[in-house]
Amino acid sequence: MKTHKQKRDPLGLSWIGTGMIFLCNPLINIIDILPDFIGLLMIMHGLSKAAEVTDHLGDARDRFAKLAIVSAVQTCIVCTLPNNSASYIMLMAFTFSVLSAIFFLPAVSHLFAGLSYAGLRTGATAPGAVPSRGALRGKNKKYSSVTALQVLTYAAFFTRAAGSVLPLVPTIFVSHYVGQVGVDWAQYIHILYGISCIVVFAVCLPWLFRYRRYIKGICADPILTDALWEKYCAEVLPNQGYVAAKRTRTVLILSAIACGLCFCIYFDYVNILPGILPAAFLIVVFAYLKRDYKKHAVWGIVLSVTAGAVSILNEALLIQYTGGLNNYTPASFALGVKHAMELYPRIIVVGAAEAVFTVAAFAVLLYLLQRLISTHITAYTRQFCRTEDQAVSEIARMQKGLGQRMLFTKIIGGAALLLNGAYAGLAPWFPGVWILNGLLVALFTYGMYTVYSYMNENLYVRILRNY
Repeated sequence: MKTHKQKRDPLGLSWIGTGMIFLCNPLINIIDILPDFIGLLMIMHGLSKAAEVTDHLGDARDRFAKLAIVSAVQTCIVCTLPNNSASYIMLMAFTFSVLSAIFFLPAVSHLFAGLSYAGLRTGATAPGAVPSRGALRGKNKKYSSVTALQVLTYAAFFTRAAGSVLPLVPTIFVSHYVGQVGVDWAQYIHILYGISCIVVFAVCLPWLFRYRRYIKGICADPILTDALWEKYCAEVLPNQGYVAAKRTRTVLILSAIACGLCFCIYFDYVNILPGILPAAFLIVVFAYLKRDYKKHAVWGIVLSVTAGAVSILNEALLIQYTGGLNNYTPASFALGVKHAMELYPRIIVVGAAEAVFTVAAFAVLLYLLQRLISTHITAYTRQFCRTEDQAVSEIARMQKGLGQRMLFTKIIGGAALLLNGAYAGLAPWFPGVWILNGLLVALFTYGMYTVYSYMNENLYVRILRNY
């Protein structure tokens, strides 16, 4: 079995290069085919250890976290686009481009500064240059400037942001002349976005290849990685309470987001927030929990992947049932399209299967979280108590509070997820069922948040302040 010191990348910095893949695809207004928040979560994971021993990298991680929240909100706002005008779509695209710039630019600046500072402190040369492909293989050792890579990073971001906004500008202007019909610019938007995609790929792909070589060069430098890992082992790992508090707070926040994404928003009987979104967050959470509960976490990942795959099948059936993506009309809801009577039973069965797998995945998650947090309560509460009797009383109080909040979350979550699966069967007779579904999902999210808030206030903040 390999130890951390035997690994080539003990800090996990290679996740930064992998996460950047999600930040190079073009945007169609605010529609992102490769959701940015998934890549940002990977980047945060790659920075998780190094950020504890380097302040600049810690600041970069915090800004990437805020950018991930903006990206998740952007993903949710997509569901409002079909019912709004071109002006609203352009406003949203411009707004999220500005918000992303507010966090992305300083995050990248701190990331480069943190890696350069770590190189200076450890005497490593890797953060000071971008290696060529040959240099990574020990041949043709050519290097380019990190400053040029940083400028190219900014250029790639602004090209991507401009590519999401500029094609929309002509659509909000309509020319009116006496005796003439206004020019309909909407018919040219596909051409404009095609040009935009070509330009974005022309700038972002060279940047991505150079940036990944830069990260690979850093990961391959044992002087840098070993020095940071030794500092992490000496300063952070000995304090198990600090590590547990940081990791568990992150897990609880991601779990709460997964709960919120379970809300089904149907537009003409097609779910705009498919189950693949909470499944993606569940996979990330189980990846965090794998270190503590390997077998259970693997089962959770399998259930989450299955739930996500079934949700995609369900969405495909719903789109086929309504007549296709270009047939979003109320009439399509009335079983009037071809093969609708054959598809409808399949939709009900697949929706029920999705609900079952999702309930199972969340059940495993809540079970592991309760076990993990209970272990933390027992292990770390005593350091804040003066006597053993006080410690026993405090542990009992916190265990009771945790149990009550977990019980509420389990009951409400089960009802919300089962109702999601029954939506296809209930909606034709009870169109307002989405209101009850939204209320239950909101309570489910609130229940998970109360677990986070309760433990954060009573234990984890105290551990971090003590550290």
